[in-house]
Amino acid sequence: MKYGALIIFVVLTSLTAHPQSFREIGIFGGASYYKGDLNPKKHFPGAHTHFAFGAIWRENLNKRWAVKASYMRGRISGVDANFPENPLQIDRNLSFFSTIHEFSGTLEFNFFEFNPFAPTSFFQSADKITPYAFIGIGVFRFNPQARLGNNVYDLHDHSTEQQDYNRTALAIPYGAGFKFRISQRILMSFEYGLRLTFTDYIDDVSTRYPPNPDLLTETGIDLSNRSLRKSGPNGTNWGTQRGDSQSNDWYHFAGFTLSVNITKNPNACHFNQDKYF
Repeated sequence: MKYGALIIFVVLTSLTAHPQSFREIGIFGGASYYKGDLNPKKHFPGAHTHFAFGAIWRENLNKRWAVKASYMRGRISGVDANFPENPLQIDRNLSFFSTIHEFSGTLEFNFFEFNPFAPTSFFQSADKITPYAFIGIGVFRFNPQARLGNNVYDLHDHSTEQQDYNRTALAIPYGAGFKFRISQRILMSFEYGLRLTFTDYIDDVSTRYPPNPDLLTETGIDLSNRSLRKSGPNGTNWGTQRGDSQSNDWYHFAGFTLSVNITKNPNACHFNQDKYF
């Protein structure tokens, strides 16, 4: 308990130690990818790393702490066939893709003091570059889809595991980055962020094949069970393991943010001689 109070005291002291604050608005561009049942271990998985973009609002409370609100949009996908070293994935033969729409709020900590404004005297430090870490909370929307023949289907609507999961879920975004000042108005940062989610259905794969395929549509049967080899005790895969329900899915964003400082330099001289002469 006393350690928790000490941590709160240190944070509050840091937030009030430097009253100077500034605001930024900016755009994000980079990459997005997913990790889960159809990509259990690869980071930046080649063709399944996709373009992502977004927008941010950052409130810099002082030189150490900032809060950021952001919207991020990115595509993710996964294919069992990309893992020839895993016979179970090759036999399962599933694939999916989805677009992620995320709204989040994060708290950032700068490891070095950061100030967008150029120093006004020789004795002031530039404070123009710093690594940082962040953590927060977000809500995201996803919709796993798959191709079958020449058509694209929403997997949720075909109940491939007979589970009616929610396509809106919570996530914990966290990660680290590096920010620097280009000018007093233009700032840039690079960050890599992981998303711990509270769903295992981003890829529409989690538990078992339905035990009774008669409850599925013909299209649902084809989307649910695309296995190359039947391994169940009754000569089929129905009712057998389809995914790993012990761990939830993840998605990731990495890229650059270019932002504009919309706060005037409080240390600059605003004297207008034309007003007095």
